Amino acid sequence: MLLDDACRWIAFDAVGTLIFADPPVAEIYHRIGQKYGSALTLPQVQQRFAGIFGKRSQMQNHPTSEPIEYEFWRDVVSEVLVDVTDKESCFIELHEWFARPTSWRCYEDVGPTIQALRVRGYQLAIASNFDHRLNSVCDGLNGLRDISTRVISSEVGWRKPHAGFYQALIDECGGKANEIVMIGDDPTNDAWGANQAGLRAVLINRRLSTDSMCTGDSIIRSLQELVMC
Repeated sequence: MLLDDACRWIAFDAVGTLIFADPPVAEIYHRIGQKYGSALTLPQVQQRFAGIFGKRSQMQNHPTSEPIEYEFWRDVVSEVLVDVTDKESCFIELHEWFARPTSWRCYEDVGPTIQALRVRGYQLAIASNFDHRLNSVCDGLNGLRDISTRVISSEVGWRKPHAGFYQALIDECGGKANEIVMIGDDPTNDAWGANQAGLRAVLINRRLSTDSMCTGDSIIRSLQELVMC
């Protein structure tokens, strides 16, 4: 059973679970990079971004903050778009781009699922490795603006899967760990980290090839499975 009788709160990861960048991140890096003189091709930008962003996994158990996140993204832009003529202006434009609600879309299953969960009486939260920009993004998206409980890594000082992040989530919900179910797309950040902190976790993988639904293994293909089982 995905949501048992003990569950009072459902916490959702943001990027990859509730929202996705539209157009994709690498396409925007490529587009804005060209504006500042970059000659990199889109495949080159895609490859560079994937590799450089992967370094983030090495920072997961370190403290974070708004300034740390800001500098992290400055470094990412600088390393991905190595040939731009004005790195600072390019970075600022990219950083501001991803603060806009219009740069993101909710997955189609988000709105119906959120509404159904509210009708059933669940309390909802967003728990994300992001920065303060997530607030402006959520405030501008119909499906998310009413979820006021938001635990954001740069604001609480720790990234998932650190225990400090999940303790902040527990404190914000005002309940017990076993009353919270974490929903996310990352096996380490959203499942292992939550389980280590005493929360239940459900992984979402929209790319699963199986047609099975409600298998009871805490892996789903759509958020709507949360209200179908």
